[in-house]
Amino acid sequence: MLRRCDRPVAVAPDSHLIDFIACFNRQAYYEAHDVLEELWLKTGGEHRDFYKGLIQTAAVFLKLQQGKPDPAMRLAQRAMSHLEKHRPVCDQLRVDEVLEWLRDVGRGRNILAEGTPPRLELLDR
Repeated sequence: MLRRCDRPVAVAPDSHLIDFIACFNRQAYYEAHDVLEELWLKTGGEHRDFYKGLIQTAAVFLKLQQGKPDPAMRLAQRAMSHLEKHRPVCDQLRVDEVLEWLRDVGRGRNILAEGTPPRLELLDR
């Protein structure tokens, strides 16, 4: 049985999340944000914050892509505040890994400039 944050569930991740990951991994960060926003808007409760944190994560990397490290650093802090409560794994996504990237950006590291952009992957069920 999968775990959807603190709640066990027996369903696969939403197709919006899968599409978000595909866009993110292509470094299409604006599109990733757009894809997940629809799911975020129709989700209630604390799980809504999980999606908001991922949307903000895509925006962080968009800012880095645009050469705007200071806004990326500030946005990374906000994204972390939404994702912290969903660690270590939520919807088969390693939240702890995303938080590590965001902490690095928050400290001024431009992960994209290093030539190996981060990739999101779903855990096997």
